[in-house]
Amino acid sequence: MGEVIIGFKIYPKAVETDLEQLRGEIGKGLPSQARVHMSRFEPIAFGLNALLMDIIIPEQGELADKVEEIIRSNANVENVEVLSQRRVLKL
Repeated sequence: MGEVIIGFKIYPKAVETDLEQLRGEIGKGLPSQARVHMSRFEPIAFGLNALLMDIIIPEQGELADKVEEIIRSNANVENVEVLSQRRVLKL
């Protein structure tokens, strides 16, 4: 079974939201089969930044939906957008 990498764009509830802390909370809340591959911040407007995260999960059933729901359930998250989903190639 392979793996997939899912790119998420996470919008915080407020400009004051600590994105470093949010990144840590999301990473700790992920299921044991999921791992953060990469994360970065992207300016949106008027001082608001989005958190971009690439998360790798096994290619199986409902795990992608579960990861999205875990991110969405964080109190500091306003919205979550799935930017991409692709298979991870092992060379």
